[in-house]
Amino acid sequence: MISIVVPTYNAARFMPDLLGSIFRNKVDDMEVIIVDDCSKDDTVKIAKNFPLKVIELGKNGGPAKARNIGVAEAKGDIIFFLDSDVIVLDGAIKEVKDYFDKNPTEKCIIGVCATEPLNKGFVPRYMAMFEYIHLIGTPENKVSVFAPRCGAIKKDFFQKIGGYNESYKGADVEDFELARRINRTDPIILVRNVMVKHQFAGFRQAVRNYFKRAVMWVHLFFKERKLDNAGPTSPGNGIAAICSFLSFLTLFFIPFINEAKLVFFILFHAFVFANLKWWNFMRKEAGLLFALRALFLNYFLGIDIMIAAIYAVISYPLSKKEILPS
Repeated sequence: MISIVVPTYNAARFMPDLLGSIFRNKVDDMEVIIVDDCSKDDTVKIAKNFPLKVIELGKNGGPAKARNIGVAEAKGDIIFFLDSDVIVLDGAIKEVKDYFDKNPTEKCIIGVCATEPLNKGFVPRYMAMFEYIHLIGTPENKVSVFAPRCGAIKKDFFQKIGGYNESYKGADVEDFELARRINRTDPIILVRNVMVKHQFAGFRQAVRNYFKRAVMWVHLFFKERKLDNAGPTSPGNGIAAICSFLSFLTLFFIPFINEAKLVFFILFHAFVFANLKWWNFMRKEAGLLFALRALFLNYFLGIDIMIAAIYAVISYPLSKKEILPS
């Protein structure tokens, strides 16, 4: 049986499309569980119009806790996590069921977000395409990251490894921390036909999210000493961020040091070279102008990430390192 678990918080505007897409893709032996984290809008009211189970929490605890509660109440042996701001594309739920039927020893899979996001705008489309290309093509489709916006895991395995770390109160890096524990014993398999459309952040929210999550990811890295082989946190993107930040710094030295121009030239070209894979993908999919805009957005976000990383290094000794289970 498949149990679809969705944590919600003030998600009324997303619920009709999300739940409609789930039940259009309904398979035999399936249940849907909504765990509402004290929404102040009509999320629960809308959800109760569908044949599903609603769990209303008495106190806001964050998505990690909500997912754990949903799993505890689930009857299925397969848990399919979805975020509230997605829609399920045709065949995705059946693909999850079929994959585990054909591969009974596998424990965990993730799907992908379509390159067209739910919301309009340059930044959301850039982020959708950026995430997509950084998952596709991973050797043997084994990835080191888990995305609960579209990911499935065996219930007994999830509970055996301790579920989500509830000390993460927001939508932060709880999925990266869980992935570290999954990968200690089992691979996470990318299944491309499990696909959703996702609502991505606009520019201001993206800058805030990148900063906050970069700080938390660096703290997690110091504890685990592990890099990711896929997704936006893969080493290639780290190199690009370092090059963007250092090249930006050299601009301030150009009026005083002649060699600074050469250093900037080298670092900027290294930044471009590190980004060629996704840049070429965007150029082919969305055109040259879009790809050029994407390159400069990535340059700015790289600076944002590196400022966050510097802050993370300084703040790590003062952070609550003990909240991360080993």
